[in-house]
Amino acid sequence: MGISPGAYSADASFLLWCLGQGLLLENWLAGWFALVTFFLLFLIRTPREEQMLCEFFGEDYRDYMRQTGRLLPRLKAG
Repeated sequence: MGISPGAYSADASFLLWCLGQGLLLENWLAGWFALVTFFLLFLIRTPREEQMLCEFFGEDYRDYMRQTGRLLPRLKAG
């Protein structure tokens, strides 16, 4: 069971959505609250999720983690 090296976290799209909310809503408190909430949930959820994926996929997922970014895709030079 392999993991696609071209895949990346859907969290990046949620991050962009939260940034858009902060910029577009007239209520700055409500707009930027989404971004703060995203980061809090990301910091709490991600370590547990990665642990479960490592247990399920094993070394395949560890290789995937080395090749990809946690939140945003890594850019390869060259």
